[in-house]
Amino acid sequence: MIRHVVLCKVKENSPLNEIKEKIENLKNEIEVIKHIEVGIDIRFDKNSSDFCIITEVENIEDLKTYATHKKHLEVIEFLKKFLTERRVVDYYV
Repeated sequence: MIRHVVLCKVKENSPLNEIKEKIENLKNEIEVIKHIEVGIDIRFDKNSSDFCIITEVENIEDLKTYATHKKHLEVIEFLKKFLTERRVVDYYV
């Protein structure tokens, strides 16, 4: 199993709940996703990210499928309007 973790900072007044909904809906669109969740930061510390995305897939091929899937790319295009910073970690579970 591979866990894909993304930490994001966004512009002020970005629609965090809409972002969360769009990302979490990917589980209904991309069959290789075993688990996906979005956590919105509750502290809003200057060093915190605004939200994180945690996705789990079975293997590297599934991660590639997820990364290049049309629905995933559509969500990325939506996010680009708001993102100011993005960090990613992928690791085996």
